[in-house]
Amino acid sequence: MKVLVIASHIDDEVLGCGGTIKKHTKAGDQVYVVFISSKDSKRFDEAIMNTRKAHAKKAADVLGIQEIFFADHPLIMLDTIPQLDIVTSLERIIYEIKPEVLYCHYDADMNSDHRIVSQAAMVWCRPSKTPFLKKVLFYEIFASTQKFNPNYYVDISHEIEDKLEALSVYSTENNAQTRTLDTSRLVAGYRGAEVNTAYAEAFYLYREIG
Repeated sequence: MKVLVIASHIDDEVLGCGGTIKKHTKAGDQVYVVFISSKDSKRFDEAIMNTRKAHAKKAADVLGIQEIFFADHPLIMLDTIPQLDIVTSLERIIYEIKPEVLYCHYDADMNSDHRIVSQAAMVWCRPSKTPFLKKVLFYEIFASTQKFNPNYYVDISHEIEDKLEALSVYSTENNAQTRTLDTSRLVAGYRGAEVNTAYAEAFYLYREIG
């Protein structure tokens, strides 16, 4: 099975569904990740972005990801470019991979990049556009996603350490209180408690075709 994770920023894939990614790859699924906002901008220079891209490749190795893509739109500046540019970036990758399962940001989010990427992804979630796509789930980013009422959980009790190992690679990112290893463990523990498991990741299931 082919799985595509759409992430606005480098590290969102691990924060939102790192344990679930590892669960997919352990089962033999091919997982691909595309980072939309991965280019230097007014606030982040090229050296920083190159470091983050190197970290993304290491995290991908930890999780067993098949391939990662960088759309290279400017970081924290997606609201300055036409949405069609983002939609077109996704079109090429989605039609190249033809995923059966897609993960992306939930659209209610304080971060404008997250909202914009979610809305752009929705264009390609229409059955008429992507008949090969059978399941669409939206993930949360702790302390950023809002009004999130999950209706789908993945038990990551056996993958939590892989998630945290992948997150630890992002040394330029995981020092923020909302993205520390301890915080991520607590969030996974809280979601796990909701469904009587040690650790879980929570999603909003948008569509599933059986």
